Amino acid sequence: MEKKYAIILFKGKEYLCGHEDGCHYDVSCPVRTFTEGEDDFKIQESGKNRSERTFRYHGKEFRLVTGFYPNGWPVLSLESPDNGELYTVLTVNLEDSPAFGIPDQAFIDINNNPEAMEFLIRNSLAEDTGYRRKSGWVEYPMAKLNLAELYRLSPESFENQE
Repeated sequence: MEKKYAIILFKGKEYLCGHEDGCHYDVSCPVRTFTEGEDDFKIQESGKNRSERTFRYHGKEFRLVTGFYPNGWPVLSLESPDNGELYTVLTVNLEDSPAFGIPDQAFIDINNNPEAMEFLIRNSLAEDTGYRRKSGWVEYPMAKLNLAELYRLSPESFENQE
């Protein structure tokens, strides 16, 4: 099966891109394109398989898995590396409208996981945008996701996303 996505390095920043007819496009912003022969970019190697990488959370080791809510917005969860059992979901879906492309942002569930944002930032998986959205009594922070790294950790989740 041919991979749908490539990681592009352009001006020191990585982008998760789809590709079509010699042109790569940022999956989170499809109007941002990188054209072979016109733009100075590099296609990054994914490196070693990172799908087995674990992260320390609450004193235990877990795999981070990316998935997608039914409306197309990203969901990040932690699961046991031994049996794949779900430990917790780090995101909350506050979006009413369907996603356009693959969003590079998600609301972090600090209600059930108060340290989730810090965990994502510490592991270079996300940045805090400073934006908050209130739902009930909680103001959930929005994170800008590092889609390139999330793809390296869970490529099958992205490849199955339609």
